[in-house]
Order: sequence, then structure tokens, then C-alpha cells
Amino acid sequence: MIKGSTVKGSRLDFEMRLSVVDLPKVYVSADLGSSASKFFYRLQLEQTAPVWMGAEVVEGMTPEILNSFNAGGRPQDNSWLELDGNVVMVGEAAKAFLKSNSLSANKAEKAIYKLATVLGVIAELEQLPSHYEAVIWLSLPLAEIKTRRTIMEKLTKLCQQGFTFRGKRQQVILTLKCFPEGFGLYLHRKQSLERTGERIDHRPTSIVMMGHRNLSILSFEHGSLNLAGSASDGPGFWPLFEKAARSAGITAPDYPALLRALSSGNPQQISPARASVFDFSAAMAAVQSAYGQVVTVYLRDNLLGRVLEHRVDILVSGGAFPMVKPQLEEFFEEIRCTDQVRFVEGEDVTLTEVVRELPEFHQMPTLSLRMMDGYGLFLGLIGKLPSVTASR
Repeated sequence: MIKGSTVKGSRLDFEMRLSVVDLPKVYVSADLGSSASKFFYRLQLEQTAPVWMGAEVVEGMTPEILNSFNAGGRPQDNSWLELDGNVVMVGEAAKAFLKSNSLSANKAEKAIYKLATVLGVIAELEQLPSHYEAVIWLSLPLAEIKTRRTIMEKLTKLCQQGFTFRGKRQQVILTLKCFPEGFGLYLHRKQSLERTGERIDHRPTSIVMMGHRNLSILSFEHGSLNLAGSASDGPGFWPLFEKAARSAGITAPDYPALLRALSSGNPQQISPARASVFDFSAAMAAVQSAYGQVVTVYLRDNLLGRVLEHRVDILVSGGAFPMVKPQLEEFFEEIRCTDQVRFVEGEDVTLTEVVRELPEFHQMPTLSLRMMDGYGLFLGLIGKLPSVTASR
């Protein structure tokens, strides 16, 4: 089984100062996608609470920007951090400032800002005191797992020093563990097999994650990650989507409508650019052809050899795979392994009930699917807790 990397930081004095009281402790799983950040957390006994947050980050803003900022609504929709006299906008709030600000945080910094923000969101939603504890399990793309040490050290330091979220000071005792993207799906599959008396370490497994940023393959043997059979440099959906959409005459204002058409399979969508219902069939075909072609080539190069060597369970997931599911089915039929393939489509009843409370659930047909990896990681996290955890 994979072991995540852990950093608690040099924080003896910090913890001693706070140990005079029994601090609330929140458990969080985090999946920081390029299109959205997905979280699950637990504070109370048996609680499973989802948070969906925009992926945008804009740093280097001056505090004066807050004078005209509307802080109403959900905290995750109107989030900002105040750090060293500067303001960092995160999520939906950052969208309005993306074009006016050229400072773009690097990936590690973005992760730190997003994680600090979700802690602030949870603290506000749950009315936590300014001091509390947090345990975070973070999913990172395999190609970015090398940044985990930087993320761990900088986030631990930030939590120790304290930060301000939406005007409220936070100071957090942090424990952070990092795992490769797709590991949550492996944990979810492991739990499902155990319910039927089977052990996943007896079943070689490959997880195919088709995301907006990249395509990755995680291969497991005897319950451990096989790096030689894993890769994360596959084609992401978004660059190919934009290129194919433009070639089909679709402009940026209609990208959300085209995405809805692809996700739902219904080409008839309201076009903001045309102010009427429009048939996106031609654009859908262009996107599906462009993305489907590069995906099947990548799978042939990186998965076929493993399939031919021995029988392997293949789990296909990620927010982009429904866009080209017919092409994937044709590919797996061609290499004669359809009985080994399982498309993970967010059909988990418990997960669906949990995320149904999010307003995004009714706007996004693939929301459950896109949150599945983070949910599996959350199940692994709470599975490590004592059998009885007192409510805080």
C-alpha cells in the first residue's frame, strides 16, 4: 500500500501554547483540479461535508481592493486571504481580477493558497475558534508529487504563523499527507471489494484518470504503486477542447454551453453568444474526435503492454472521460479487454446523497464523478480514525 509523505513541522512551542485547551480538529481530503477544487471534511461524528470551490487564484492585490468587494454569499464563493499586507483572491472571487492582474502564482503556491482558503471556509461554516487542528490528505498529479515537500513546509509555516481569511485570523496545528491523484479511486475500489470478501492486493489494477489538466495512469501490483507502469504526462481535455471548439466556430462565451452539451449528450443548448438555443452537434463531434484520437493513442502506448502481460482491472474515471466514452469502449473492445474495464461514473449512492446538497450538483451532470477521487481519499482518511471520535 502507498504511504503518503507527512510533515508536522517544528511546532513544539506552538502546540504547547495551544494545548491548554481541547482544540477542535477537522479532517479534510483535498483534490485541487485545474477547473475546480474539491474537498470533503469531517468535524462532527459521522459528518461528511462537501465543498466545491473555483480553481482561480490571483495574488499581489492591495488591501484597498476589499473596500468595494461584496463579501456576501457562501464563503467559498467570496474568498480572500490577507498575507503580509497583500490580498490573495481565491476561487470565484478571483475571476474578476484575472485579466487585470498579471501576477500568476506557481502551482505549489496556488495549492497553499487553496488549502489555507478551504480551512478558512470550514472555520466560517462551522464557527470554529481562531485556533484549531487540521489533518489534510492531499491528492497531487503524479508529475507534481515532487512539489509535496514545498507545499508541506510552506503551508505548515503559514498555519503556524497564522493567516487572515475574510477578516478573521486563523492559527492552525496542521498535519498534511500527500498522495498521487487517482489513489482515492483505488481506496474506494479496495473498500468495495472488501465488502464482497475480495482483496485488491490480489488483483493488479490500473487507474486511468482523464482530467482537464492531464491524463494519468496509476498501476498497482500487490497493493503497492508500480511506478514503472504509471505515467501522468497524458493529454489534458481542456487544451484540446479549446482548439477544437475554435476550429468549429465556437467562441469563449459559448464554452460552458458546449461543455454542457458534451456532458449531457444533448446538443441543443442555450447559446449566450447567439442569445438563442443552438445545435452544438458539429462542435461536439469536433471535440470528441480531437480528444478521443489523442487519448486512444496514449492508452495504446502506455496501457496496452500491461494488459497484454497479464489480466488487470482497469478503472476509468475523471471529469473528461464521459465526453469520449464511445471511443473508449471501442478501443477496449479492439484490444479485447472489455470485461476488465469499469467506467467509474459517480454511481456511488452515498456520494450522490452527500454532494446533492451542493448547488453545483444541479448545474453539472458530472459533479459526482469529478468528486469521486477526493471522496475515496476521504474514506481512506476517516478509516484511519479511532472507531469512536468525540464530537467537537
